[in-house]
Amino acid sequence: MNSAAALGILAMIALWVRVGMAFYQFGIVRAKNSAGSVLRAVADLCVGSLGFWALGGAILFSGSSNGVFGIHSSLVFGADDVDVAAGVLALLAAVLIAGGIVTGAAAERAHFVPMLVVSAVISGLIVPVAGLWVWGDGWLHRLGFHDAGGASVVHLVGGVCAVVAVKFIGPREGKYNRDGSSNAIPGHNVPMAAAGVLIMFVTWGAYLVAVVGATSARLDISLLPHVVMNVLLAGGAAGIASLVWCQFRFGKADAFLMYGGVVGGLVAISGAADLAGTRFAVLVGMVAGVVVPYLMVALDLRGRLDDPAGGIAIHAGGGVIGTLAAGFVGHATFGMRMKILGVQGLGLLAIAALAIGLSMGLFFVLKKVTRLRAREADEFDGLDLAEHDIGAYPDFQQTMIKSYHLREM
Repeated sequence: MNSAAALGILAMIALWVRVGMAFYQFGIVRAKNSAGSVLRAVADLCVGSLGFWALGGAILFSGSSNGVFGIHSSLVFGADDVDVAAGVLALLAAVLIAGGIVTGAAAERAHFVPMLVVSAVISGLIVPVAGLWVWGDGWLHRLGFHDAGGASVVHLVGGVCAVVAVKFIGPREGKYNRDGSSNAIPGHNVPMAAAGVLIMFVTWGAYLVAVVGATSARLDISLLPHVVMNVLLAGGAAGIASLVWCQFRFGKADAFLMYGGVVGGLVAISGAADLAGTRFAVLVGMVAGVVVPYLMVALDLRGRLDDPAGGIAIHAGGGVIGTLAAGFVGHATFGMRMKILGVQGLGLLAIAALAIGLSMGLFFVLKKVTRLRAREADEFDGLDLAEHDIGAYPDFQQTMIKSYHLREM
């Protein structure tokens, strides 16, 4: 099997990470929004793929001489070069993750069509530009910035865009009280959310190796066992650390905080999974396993950011940890480590600024030309019925609709 075929197989396995995210988001929303949650995941996959095909790949593979922005004309709209197909597919699998982060953060109150536009722009513009800076011959790459699997390019960008989305759309009705306190709104299917985490857990290693293979000169398939081991160790350490933190903080193990800790560990090791040793992977996982659940609680209670999936803490928080951790490995001297750590910090600020600027512009335009948020009555009844005339559990959900007369009007 040649390297292109091997990379293509890894890329197809990597797409299962997005499937795992869909399962997780289906479980963490309420039953009245669950059918629409899955529909949005499928639609996000559709528009994200088209956005990357139409423009994103041309930006990411442009090889821009200025290191900031460029477009590869032969990769715009319908590039069929079989020599680069495997690499394009691998990076598409990574790019699609970012749109899913925003979809989960805006769940249960955002309108369907505007969020499809958001997914298309993230996949077609925002992530590819960040990817050009880091994975192409971009200015951060020239400075020595290292991000093996997208801790900054994919996860930080997705998390920052999710913050902007939540700020523009606002929290769900009934989430926060006038005194500033927060009400828990539990998901309807904890086992389904757990299934999503398990799918991400076992496919994350293939996703990282596919990205490394697509962004380097050639695929090193021998890297797969090392990366998968680091992924399992980081995720495992993060899961145990999150359970210990929850036990000390709340006196009991919390399922969703533990799930967030595990995925946060996977995100955190993404920055240096190719260079890190196993002990470093465990350490990074332990840090993420404490920091990510803490952020999930703090952003809800203090930051008043209503993110049902916890994706802001998981992906932005884990992305920061992973990007900074990459500065500590692969360098022999302390001075070189400090220099690269400074480059990593500069890259974090630059990529976050890029995501904030472009996503704020996008949401500003969408808020002017369309309705971002569902009506209060529709949110009460559930977006499954209001936007899709369907229910995930029609035999069990109520049929008496509070807003019947509003609908007739």
